[in-house]
Amino acid sequence: MPAPSGHRIPQRYRYDWSLFEDWCSAADLTALPAEPVTLAQFLHENPATPHTQICRVSAINYFHDRAGVAAPGRITAIRAQLNTRRAARLTQLRGTAEQVLHHIPTVGWPHGLFGRRDAALLVFTVYAGLPFDAVSRLRRSDIDIVAGELFIGGMHQVRVESSSDRSVCPVQVFQQWAQILDFTDRHPSTRLLARHLSLTGDGTDAGGSAPVLPGSRRDGPLFTPIDRWGYLPLIPEPLSAAAIAQLVRARLNGTASPHVLPPRSQTRLERDLREDTEAPERSESSSASTVIELEHEYYTRGIAARQHTFERMRTVDDLLDDMETKADQLLERTLEILELYS
Repeated sequence: MPAPSGHRIPQRYRYDWSLFEDWCSAADLTALPAEPVTLAQFLHENPATPHTQICRVSAINYFHDRAGVAAPGRITAIRAQLNTRRAARLTQLRGTAEQVLHHIPTVGWPHGLFGRRDAALLVFTVYAGLPFDAVSRLRRSDIDIVAGELFIGGMHQVRVESSSDRSVCPVQVFQQWAQILDFTDRHPSTRLLARHLSLTGDGTDAGGSAPVLPGSRRDGPLFTPIDRWGYLPLIPEPLSAAAIAQLVRARLNGTASPHVLPPRSQTRLERDLREDTEAPERSESSSASTVIELEHEYYTRGIAARQHTFERMRTVDDLLDDMETKADQLLERTLEILELYS
């Protein structure tokens, strides 16, 4: 694709664009439209000060915008390479994030659920370096695992290396959250999810060892809100950038909520889990010996209540017929008035 006419091109862009075109021609690569990897290679093989590199990317983006094609300099990987201050700040935060990941719970209910989500948020914001609004817009289909590395596609093209320490490995942390999304796709029940997190001892998926990608069953937001009871929305909606920023900062500052259920709900959940785990251990003799004795007036009160309800409901049909008749009369009067003034 030829470059746009240059009679109105700002002077500051002409030299940088000419340099990029000459380099692409020598490397037998396409300058317009250019792939993000082409731009990254160009910046690597033509070192300069950060300010000069930013000017070069601005010129390349300008020509792509004029041609109506995607500008390669706007992907997150290129922008992160140019923003040295942000890169240095993220490098410092990685040490704190690594310590936090060592202590974030990934099993148990509901803290294991919140822990897995917040740990994945730390991976995408600190390790991958994505801004909060970009993480909010992530789709499940944007994420992949390529050659053992976490790959974020779309307008990001970011790769995050794995680690030998499973507790802080970005790929492993992502997989734990992906297992939650996959489990809720197969079993849309909070009670089943609570049982799964409570009975799974090592934080891995009991369904198999094959990697689970969050877009393997259905697409949608990668991160969604979770209410205090551990319920995910029935219709997936993205977690806002403001909420992501608050969650990440709370984890890094050590002020995150412990996510303990209120006593009543906690007791109910513990009873359900206890019944599930203890049911096979109950003997027939113990269950047969349990006899529930009811008062003599129990059945009398129940029959009287149902008889009273039956008498009250007998007039419902007459009331509905009367309301329908009045509605028809009102409609006829309305039509007469409209015909009178038409």
